Amino acid sequence: MTAYTLSSPLTQKQKIVWSLLNKGLTITTIAKKLNTTRQFINQTKLSAETKLTTTLLDIAQANDLQITKLYPKDGILLAYHPALKHKAILTYNTNHGIKIWYWHNNPEEITDTTFLNQTRQYLTDITKERNIEIKDKDKIHPAELAHQIFSKLIPELKNYVE
Repeated sequence: MTAYTLSSPLTQKQKIVWSLLNKGLTITTIAKKLNTTRQFINQTKLSAETKLTTTLLDIAQANDLQITKLYPKDGILLAYHPALKHKAILTYNTNHGIKIWYWHNNPEEITDTTFLNQTRQYLTDITKERNIEIKDKDKIHPAELAHQIFSKLIPELKNYVE
């Protein structure tokens, strides 16, 4: 039996379909690849988007975030934390689940190597899952890498960071 969690609410089939769609494959191509129907892929996609939407909204509410915008097809929610006075982005990745990103004015002050490596791995997985090319991504601070990745996913994010 598969366990679903708040941070990873999708079934294995939904994760596979979500990942393939994010790589740019068409519904028809995915249906052929998984030996199923386009209708099944569409239903799986819609079900995954619904679960992610509900989960992103629940996590935002549980963390006292004010929702700015939701992108169900991308598994992204933009928000603001009034007490911390920071903008936040909630993201979904099939390998790591949902993460909350708080934007800080001076991210280069974060020097914890373990944290930075974990963050870089998560971001690298996003680039692989979504076919995003970032030049010299291994040399960029994870905060800048996140900004570049999320700006490619949602073009209006270029102006989102303070």
